[in-house]
Amino acid sequence: MSRTELPKQLMPYIEGKTLLKLAFEHLEGLVEPQRRIVCAGRQGGSMGLSKSRFMAGWQCLKRLYLEVRQPELAGERDQQSLAVLEQGYEVGRWAQKAFPGGVLIEAGPEEMEKALKQTAQAVGDKQHPAIFEATFTHDNILARVDILERLPGNKWRLIEVKSSTSLKDYYLYDIAIQRFILEGLGMKVVPCLMHLNREYVYDGKRYELEKLFIIRDVTAETEALEQEVKDLIREEWKVLARTEPPDIGPGSHCTNPFTCEFYDVCNKRLPDDHVANLPGISPKKLEELASQGIESIGKIPQSFPLSERQRRA
Repeated sequence: MSRTELPKQLMPYIEGKTLLKLAFEHLEGLVEPQRRIVCAGRQGGSMGLSKSRFMAGWQCLKRLYLEVRQPELAGERDQQSLAVLEQGYEVGRWAQKAFPGGVLIEAGPEEMEKALKQTAQAVGDKQHPAIFEATFTHDNILARVDILERLPGNKWRLIEVKSSTSLKDYYLYDIAIQRFILEGLGMKVVPCLMHLNREYVYDGKRYELEKLFIIRDVTAETEALEQEVKDLIREEWKVLARTEPPDIGPGSHCTNPFTCEFYDVCNKRLPDDHVANLPGISPKKLEELASQGIESIGKIPQSFPLSERQRRA
């Protein structure tokens, strides 16, 4: 096989599989795979916070409320969303291989007490250089750490693994809440992001894991978010104490950084002649029309700036 550069965009699918996943499948026979990383999925029953719930609240407090109190309203994940999740698991599994001798916390998402106990045992056993899916709770907030690497001086490197090729702003909040939990337990941590190296070239034989991934120290970035994280935690607890979801209207937060699983709850189907159905219309123009009380395409004045394509719609 000729030398193939990892694709800069990791989203193209070939019959439902990412290019990266195809490459991983090619290597299955070359390296003995470890146990598949378990996805916690949607949590049920507990009213506590978790890393994923914290991030849901970071995106939208109404999303957090519905996820915890009315999860039955959630829509089904589409095939693309499931494929993206699968890609994340594959990348996480190979990231683990960069830390030989590490131990996996095997307790599943419905066995949190067992996971906490297994983690405590692994932390105390110095023969393990790293722990995968280490589970911690502090102030009734739960988190599972992708990789926890043991460092000299009773320190730990807290590593969040992402299948992207760069640092994205919201990753920092994901890492910051984990840092909050571990430091709240008295642990000394170096928060880091581990992502794919855009410049790595795969030779078609085996992955050089030390080159496949980049590990970034984000100590300063997460430290700058410390107060914001604490404030958001307090706000999230207040929201979860409500008897009704917060009154938050639809907007860009419905799809950024992820499409909310409760999108249809807030975004009711619009009439065919609604201005939002105009091709390529910008959020700014929609806001201008809304401020004038205009919802129907037929009521848009001729003086309002629209493209030729939009006028023909």
